Amino acid sequence: GITMSANLGRAAMRGLGRAPLAHLRGVALPSGATLRPWATCGPRFLALPTHTVLTMPALSPTMTAGNIASWLKKEGESVRAGDTIALVETDKATVDFEVLDDGIVAKLLVADGASDLPVGTPVAVIVEEAGDVAAFKDYKAVGEPAAAAAAPPAPAAPAVAAPPP
Repeated sequence: GITMSANLGRAAMRGLGRAPLAHLRGVALPSGATLRPWATCGPRFLALPTHTVLTMPALSPTMTAGNIASWLKKEGESVRAGDTIALVETDKATVDFEVLDDGIVAKLLVADGASDLPVGTPVAVIVEEAGDVAAFKDYKAVGEPAAAAAAPPAPAAPAVAAPPP
């Protein structure tokens, strides 16, 4: 069947188990679908400390992709709800990318200047405890292309014509 995740936020999930989903009883779901908290979706979440993956936000109604102009916070730095973590260039302006929860930046998944990132692309990981940052040293977001795959292919060497006899 289909699994739908409810991203209820870390504060809502802390110590509450499945209780936060109780208010969703009676919500119409597609046939065969189940609803469970995002933190329980897949074995990947079981191996890592509690974290939030930040994705490229839609900062305007028409935005489909954006550029990370610059990161204002670095890995290991604390952030508070409302802090600007990065400057994002849209098709119309450069806009602040604000975090919604307190935490520590564990991993920046894209570099300064990354361009044409579709809305929803994973860009950073936030954790609750400073001691959890090291667990994300080699973290790669699901569906994130490997660096080698993202690099354009090397141009082919020009063919050299043989001299006429």
